[in-house]
Amino acid sequence: MSSTQNCPLTFNAVGDVIVFIGLIGLTVMEHGVTRGGFSNYLVMKNWLQFSVGIVAWWLLGYGFAFGNPADSEYIGNEDFGGKHWLTEKSKNHGACASYFALCGFFVLFIINGAISERAKYQVYPWFSWWLMLFVWPVIVAWSWGGGWLDIELNKPLIDNGGAINIHMFAGAFGLIGAIFLGPRPGRFDDPDSDEWKISLPTTYIVGAVLVILGIFGLNISLSPTATARGLAACNSWICGGMSAIVTLKLLTLAKKDLHTHYVAVYQGFIAGMIVISDSAYDTTPWQAGLCGILSGIIFAIGFYFCRLARIDDVMNVTATFFLPGLIGGLLPGFITDANGCFWDGKSGDTLSTQVIAVLVVLGWSLTWAALLFGIMAIFRSLRLDDTVINNKLEGCEIRQRGWQLPGDKETVKETKQ
Repeated sequence: MSSTQNCPLTFNAVGDVIVFIGLIGLTVMEHGVTRGGFSNYLVMKNWLQFSVGIVAWWLLGYGFAFGNPADSEYIGNEDFGGKHWLTEKSKNHGACASYFALCGFFVLFIINGAISERAKYQVYPWFSWWLMLFVWPVIVAWSWGGGWLDIELNKPLIDNGGAINIHMFAGAFGLIGAIFLGPRPGRFDDPDSDEWKISLPTTYIVGAVLVILGIFGLNISLSPTATARGLAACNSWICGGMSAIVTLKLLTLAKKDLHTHYVAVYQGFIAGMIVISDSAYDTTPWQAGLCGILSGIIFAIGFYFCRLARIDDVMNVTATFFLPGLIGGLLPGFITDANGCFWDGKSGDTLSTQVIAVLVVLGWSLTWAALLFGIMAIFRSLRLDDTVINNKLEGCEIRQRGWQLPGDKETVKETKQ
């Protein structure tokens, strides 16, 4: 089977624009949650990642993902370096290359949120290159590209919103990165200190709303028909809204500060849209509402788990993307009207496919995250020195007082005095 026949994209240019807006949202959201001394550096590196990643995707990544992976059932073997993307219009290659590149960058920018403020500059282009060149294209080949998860099991994988290939994969990768990097100095000495709260609330809110729009684009772009897109849109909003309400109630039981309200409402809404993403086009609004309740509980579990385990996940990637993506990847086997085994008592073939896919993609993500971050840790090129982190914070304080950045030691010394 040709890879070009397997391109699942049905909502071309508009989907690209909406997903790209989501990338802007992830960048702005990360800027809003990080402390001031880091914000400008972190925003700049995102476009470097985009530049590095698109070159890797053009040279080999797209070919591995969509270059006829059905031939080997594992990985593509043609269309490298842009060959046939645009010359053979019937293959829809140009649209697939653009849209799925943006999906890959969604993965990268989600990972960024988990490792903020601690990773060295070279970390970002390093993992961006390898993820867009090989690591992420392989799982795309297995499913969206027409590989073994699409053709070898009793039912093809359902991942229309990217719960498995985007959100769970990115969340798991980011979680491992956060563990390897360790917490920021003093992060858990006083976990409720104002230092660890959202630094720029307005920026954070704007970013979160744009992320919500981007996930909306992901949820509708692979829906098979216009009717399915409409249902996916409605169910995404319903599940997101219910999730935000439940998350707010659970997170504010112990702490009612404004920071907790922001996280619960905005990221709880995002989590709900992810939980329903793969099922949204083929389930009822009532089921979407029930899934929103489940999503709120899942988010709270992830949020408190990272605190108890002392994992410094700066943008709450584990609670917002990883766990909702994992559950969202399993849900089609239960609740989709055409394939679910729960509501109408259909066979468990789809559920078995979803379980296999979740386990395989999760294992792939964890393995490569440990490998890439582990190599950087061995060569001591992973984490910033604590003194550098503290200096960046001093730079923030000096800038806020209207003085120079700490390039001049005398200026810093005088400021401290």
